[in-house]
Amino acid sequence: MENSIKANSLSFVQSLLNDQVISPQDLSSFATYEKNDFDPEGVREEMERWYRTLGVEDILQREFSLGHNPFTREELIEAQKQQEIVLCVPKGMTRQQLGLLFHLSSWAIADELVPDVIEVEDFWFKTKQSLLPEGLNKTGTEVQRQLEKEGKLGMSLNRYMVFVARIRYIMRKTPDVGHWVWLTRGRYDQKGMLVAGFDANHKFSVHGWLPHFQGKLCGTRYVSHPDHL
Repeated sequence: MENSIKANSLSFVQSLLNDQVISPQDLSSFATYEKNDFDPEGVREEMERWYRTLGVEDILQREFSLGHNPFTREELIEAQKQQEIVLCVPKGMTRQQLGLLFHLSSWAIADELVPDVIEVEDFWFKTKQSLLPEGLNKTGTEVQRQLEKEGKLGMSLNRYMVFVARIRYIMRKTPDVGHWVWLTRGRYDQKGMLVAGFDANHKFSVHGWLPHFQGKLCGTRYVSHPDHL
């Protein structure tokens, strides 16, 4: 009886595949994989599967893959020790596509006064895996200078959306609730700078501020390349 049910189920799934009702990628979300957080290729493969499971190929209307993960095994081990998360923003993806993929909506995603900061190559980076930003109550100018002094980069709207989606996936919680994060990579209406976060109802919210503004609940999230580069 059990074998018959299994055979009928597999036959039904195969018919759905043949009729292109579902794709092999649709089935990947039900599969379990041996995860190795410190294997660079394993990290790349897991990140690629995550994007595919979310439906990135339906949005892009093409096959999707991620390029080489530049973090070494030693750097991945150190990142975990420092409570950092390794992320990748796919090359060529617009903020509109990322917003659609992650179910994030905001006026800034479509506004022409917000230039699109598109990664020309798959952009691998690490940042602090935390639910609240660092460096609160600083101006955008102060945040930018501090990042430059430490040899780090800043968040763009695209990078921040990837961070949010990945934190929600891993920690099952929304980061930066009731807080803001300076997005120093990019501008609003030439002179302005974006801040992004979530309100008390966990609604994604983006505003355009002047760089000399500061807020007690507004901080920063750094972006860091692999140390050996």
